[in-house]
Amino acid sequence: MSSGLGLIIMLVIFAILMILDVPIYVTLLGCAIFLQVVVCGTPPTNILTGVYEALTKTSLMAVPYFVLAGAVMAYTSLGKRLINLFDVLLSGVKSGLALSCLVANAFFGAMSGSAPAATATFGKVTYQPLKERYGENLATGLITSSGALSVIIPPSISIILYAIAAETSTTKLFIAGIVPGILIVIIVAVYLAIKCRHLPKQKGPTAKAAGKALVQSIPVMILPVIILGGIYGGIFTPTEAGAASAVYSLVVSIFILKDIKIRDMKPILKDAAATTSQIFILVAVSTSFAQACTMAHIQDVIGALLSGTGRVAFLLILNLVLLVLGCFVDGGSATLIVVPLILPMAMALNINPMHLGIIFVVNLAIGLFTPPFGLNIFVAQSVMKRKIGEISKSVLPYIACYIIALLLITFIPEISLVLLG
Repeated sequence: MSSGLGLIIMLVIFAILMILDVPIYVTLLGCAIFLQVVVCGTPPTNILTGVYEALTKTSLMAVPYFVLAGAVMAYTSLGKRLINLFDVLLSGVKSGLALSCLVANAFFGAMSGSAPAATATFGKVTYQPLKERYGENLATGLITSSGALSVIIPPSISIILYAIAAETSTTKLFIAGIVPGILIVIIVAVYLAIKCRHLPKQKGPTAKAAGKALVQSIPVMILPVIILGGIYGGIFTPTEAGAASAVYSLVVSIFILKDIKIRDMKPILKDAAATTSQIFILVAVSTSFAQACTMAHIQDVIGALLSGTGRVAFLLILNLVLLVLGCFVDGGSATLIVVPLILPMAMALNINPMHLGIIFVVNLAIGLFTPPFGLNIFVAQSVMKRKIGEISKSVLPYIACYIIALLLITFIPEISLVLLG
């Protein structure tokens, strides 16, 4: 069977299975088996080889640690202490409470890398005060969209998955994600300042209140210093930094803050194990699927379809495809599926793989809160008890803010590469 016909049939199979609501990992496995057995004529045992190779990649070792750290923060007062600090410090600004939620999400991202955990944590803590101060729409949209910062600001599980798919440096990608993450925070902060400009100014913080909030936040503010300082200072590998963050979160929460007891660890470990298992399954089947695509020369067919496409057109098409894909497919799955197929074309157009990685991550972060199937929307609906339609409407201004940032990041590579030298 020709590669072109194989691609068409595979896309039909993929679409049918998705319509039937078959789990994404089963869909990918089915497509991989079709390509391996029918198109390439190779034994199905090759699928097992691909799965084994995927799960032996050392980059994956960082994932369970960061997931566990995020789960601990979601179950303890660490997230609350973080939001309280910025709430006090920004209390004199008209959009202060909203800004505190935004900035706290950015710091949370620098500790956990989990968007659903951030949305759940800050939804529980900030929804009611944000609603009372700014109304339901701003509160809901801000909480739902700000959680996506955890995908962009390192350490990020999505960045780790891109590094695995592109076979590139996780540490360099972490560095590349810092400035884009700050850019998004600035753009959203400008929007919030404009949105809240007509509100009465609040009383600023007293020295006593600021000092108390700062002292209470010390246990959580130490964590990003350990993680990012350790990685960029050459003390830790990303995996070791993840292990350090998990151990630190547990020790502080159990023995110092006494938020939880050892016997209360079961639901935390259960959530972390479930999330880690889902990620590992996706990595395994996606890698096998990518290998099957390579054997069937699917990337050559895609390359022929895009032949003659310039750098600008390629990036625009890629952004459009990823934005649409992110609405329907989990970001990790999308990364592991698409990266091996388009990376050779991107390299041929002299697109830096680090720059490409941040483009991927930002696109798929937007997909987390884009209707109809953004994961953060469902997490927000569970926490804030609002209708899906209402949440979907509330995130529209933030989608616009992120897309503005995405275009800047896409066409100004220096935003991603400036810290890499």
